[in-house]
Amino acid sequence: MEIKELTVLGLSEPTLTMIFDNLESCQLFPKVRIINNLGLNELKPFHNPKFTIDILKDYHNNDNKNVFLGVIKPYTKLAVFNKYLDKKNNFINVIHQTSSVSSTVELGKGILINSLVSIASFTKIGNFVSINRNVSVGHHTEIANFVTLSPGTNVAGFVKIGENSLIGMGANVIDGVTIGRDSIIGAGALVTKDIPDGVVAYGNPCKIIRENK
Repeated sequence: MEIKELTVLGLSEPTLTMIFDNLESCQLFPKVRIINNLGLNELKPFHNPKFTIDILKDYHNNDNKNVFLGVIKPYTKLAVFNKYLDKKNNFINVIHQTSSVSSTVELGKGILINSLVSIASFTKIGNFVSINRNVSVGHHTEIANFVTLSPGTNVAGFVKIGENSLIGMGANVIDGVTIGRDSIIGAGALVTKDIPDGVVAYGNPCKIIRENK
């Protein structure tokens, strides 16, 4: 894959660093246009001398169609997508070279897979999914659009995770569990049973605590 120019928007400070690290791991050094639409006060510490970087305040002044949606939180990611982007964009996947993705995995678009991730065979990953470092995903799992898997998450086989859901750091999801859309699983949770749509759940074993409003 050769990318001469890349526009990144909806970014957070840690995600911007991850994007540069992941691109460098793949020996990709495009010209990067950063759309500072979330109003970060200081971007200079993130400048990498191997990249040519422009900072723009307004996405609508950008004519480059290769885009990466940098934000991690599902709802913010969805809001930025709905406000700024359209089908004309070419959404790229950024996958760190230290990660292992089976050749039978189906990948959507706009996916971030950070370092030391393992994704087993016949898994389906939707669009704009963020998978952080040291995550393990078992075979035949289905991860829907705009999902975020936090660092150290372990997802077993035949799991289904609905759109816009977030799995917290170090959570463990047992084989065959379904997690509904718009739900949050807390850090360190052990998910042994199905979780419905639109809730916050955590604990060992994982229990529903409240609605996700």
